[in-house]
Amino acid sequence: MARSDDPARPGRASDGSARPASERALRRVRRAYEGAHVAAAGRALVIVAAMLALAVTLHRVTVGTHLAAIVLASSMAALVWRGGAWRRGAMAGVLAGLPPLIAPAIVWALTMEPHCAGCNAAPTLPCMLACFGTSSLVGIWVGYRAISDATPRVYALAAITTAAAAGLLGCGTTGLGGAMGVVVGLVAGGLTGWVVARRAATA
Repeated sequence: MARSDDPARPGRASDGSARPASERALRRVRRAYEGAHVAAAGRALVIVAAMLALAVTLHRVTVGTHLAAIVLASSMAALVWRGGAWRRGAMAGVLAGLPPLIAPAIVWALTMEPHCAGCNAAPTLPCMLACFGTSSLVGIWVGYRAISDATPRVYALAAITTAAAAGLLGCGTTGLGGAMGVVVGLVAGGLTGWVVARRAATA
């Protein structure tokens, strides 16, 4: 048991003198702040796990699935932990990544080709168009929404990053064509939404 005059006890400085109450309060606030960021990162990983489960249910598991899951998990954890516009953009990006994740499965169901057999070798045109079209639409929303954020560039970068990784969980399984459709669609749509929002703001 520590002695009452032990300098290592909470509330005492290294030289044995009592720490000011303000310093102890600052330490508690800092621990609470850091704990809140860690908890937010943990919740983000739960979201990633749910999206991965959805991707595995809807699509064939490929190397692209694993790579997209790793990128999504690491980027979500880091960006959400950092907080601010990084967190806001990352969360918006995950939502924006849902349509490209789901769209290929809908196309495959309508064409009666479950799990798009052979798409990783030669993705079908409807599949690539679905990936590009949905990514472009959500990209426009991300770019438009970013302008209203306090830090638009940070928000947009975080959102595009997580949206691309989330979309690749679905479209990445269709091969290079689907993967490029997600990335190109998000970037092109994001730039379009950004320009439209800026012109509307300055009009």
